[in-house]
Amino acid sequence: MRLRLAFLGSPEFAVPSLQGLASRHEVALVVTQPERPGGRGLLPTPTAVHEAATALHLPVVTVARHGRQQLEDSLRPLALDVLVVVAFGQILRQSTWETARRGALNVHASLLPRWRGVAPIERALLAGDTSTGVSLMVIEAGVDTGPVLARQALLIEPESTRAELTARLAAAGAALLLEHVEAYVAGSLVPEPQDATAATYASALRKEEGRIDWGASAAQIARQVRAFAGWPGTTTEWAGVALKVHAVRVANSTLPGVAPGTVVLADPRRGVQVACGEGVLDLLEVQLPGKARVPARTLVQGRGLVPGQRLGMQSNGARRGEST
Repeated sequence: MRLRLAFLGSPEFAVPSLQGLASRHEVALVVTQPERPGGRGLLPTPTAVHEAATALHLPVVTVARHGRQQLEDSLRPLALDVLVVVAFGQILRQSTWETARRGALNVHASLLPRWRGVAPIERALLAGDTSTGVSLMVIEAGVDTGPVLARQALLIEPESTRAELTARLAAAGAALLLEHVEAYVAGSLVPEPQDATAATYASALRKEEGRIDWGASAAQIARQVRAFAGWPGTTTEWAGVALKVHAVRVANSTLPGVAPGTVVLADPRRGVQVACGEGVLDLLEVQLPGKARVPARTLVQGRGLVPGQRLGMQSNGARRGEST
């Protein structure tokens, strides 16, 4: 059954779903967020969905948060079977999803009701979840509270980063959508209400969450680095500047009695290790302000990183970059 639908989405996560739908169904309209400053020059940049729709020769409109009436006016005349929403970035009004005969479906990057909200991938990584997945749900009033049509679980590998996990979930979400969208529109797929008592909420990321607390365990800091890669990123302080930390690894060693944040190894060949509240962390890749990403060991070769220095602001009042 060939469907007539509109697709609402914005980031790269939504692109596989759009491409899959366009290969089988009639995408009458693609709706996405307006251009935003991006790249090194901060030039106006279209969303990943906008670029994909253009490549597929599909009609596209951009709708800002205050443009809900514009959105509905664009959808209503199209005689749509269903709306498909994948990481659009705006909450829809009931009058919006009622522009389609069978309402709206959403592909969400978690196993609902766990991690409702805008940052399910990052929160799953940060929490140390060993599995996650995608859910296909019917949109209703409320944030990701609608009944679920289908789920697909995925393992979270120990070294999974946000980018890697996002790509896997995007592909799984597209496959789940294509497998079930026709049955839903035909009325042969019955949605299952969520168990609200099991719900957790994936709140939006805040910039300050990227600051490393060396009093946390090495495992927790490693999860933070993998979860926040890109934005907000993870940072600490060294030698009076903010040092971005792009890649780390939990070391197979412990150093009881060493103050968290202390550099315990700084060798141009063996690398850099930092004591944590529990365990030790290998710093693998870092970045100084205005510089490129480099292996952490280069801080030893030309920047003066030595054992005994302290990274970050410690809970006992030690200053940033202090030596002990």
